[in-house]
Amino acid sequence: MGLGIFYFDALSSVMAVLIGFIGLCVAAFSLRYLKGDHAQGRFFTTLGFMILTLFALVSADHIVLYMSAWAVSNLLLVRLMVHKKSWRAARESGRLALKHFALGFTAMVVGFALLCGQISETSIQTLISSQYDSVILITALSLIAVGAMVQCGLWPFHRWLVSSLNSPTPTSAIMHAGLVNGGGYLLARFAPLYAQLPDLLLVLFVISMISALVGTLWKLMQSDVKRMLACSTMGQMGFMIAQCGLGLFP
Repeated sequence: MGLGIFYFDALSSVMAVLIGFIGLCVAAFSLRYLKGDHAQGRFFTTLGFMILTLFALVSADHIVLYMSAWAVSNLLLVRLMVHKKSWRAARESGRLALKHFALGFTAMVVGFALLCGQISETSIQTLISSQYDSVILITALSLIAVGAMVQCGLWPFHRWLVSSLNSPTPTSAIMHAGLVNGGGYLLARFAPLYAQLPDLLLVLFVISMISALVGTLWKLMQSDVKRMLACSTMGQMGFMIAQCGLGLFP
């Protein structure tokens, strides 16, 4: 069902319910975790805006709205990562994440620009149902896939995810249970186009399986719980993207 710049279907509905559920769980936990924190109000304001941007992200049909929501949600995540500005480790983790997000976002912008430029359309539903020059299509989808890999923290873009253990626990929760899945959602939304390029899907499968194996092995070597969580997330994201690489988007 389309409403101008928004589009609602089974995928967006499922994601919206998931985002709302995780957001409520994290908010409830944060009430206890941040009790007495002088910046508690700022944290909840930032978290609330992030949830709203994620709702906009999964329901967007206009490519500009989609990219804007993607960028804003990542910026808000970085803000949550450096909630304790006095922690040097947290600041360094935030900078590292920001650099990776900027790389992924730039790759996605170029990829989407190639698609939109060829058919002069900005509707995502129109983009995924159109025909493209083969070179344009493989270049654009490769760049978009880079954005998805960065968001998921896959190898070789995993450093920001592994370093995120310096963030407050509620931030880790919304990150590991929420935003890293944006890469999988991106690939699922553009599945009709990726299904036309089995060789690209094979490359995605190989890279994601490397990430899954490396993340799982690293997890077994950790003694710190939060670092185990980061490595476990890297492994799980690898398995998720591997499913996309196999064409098992549903």
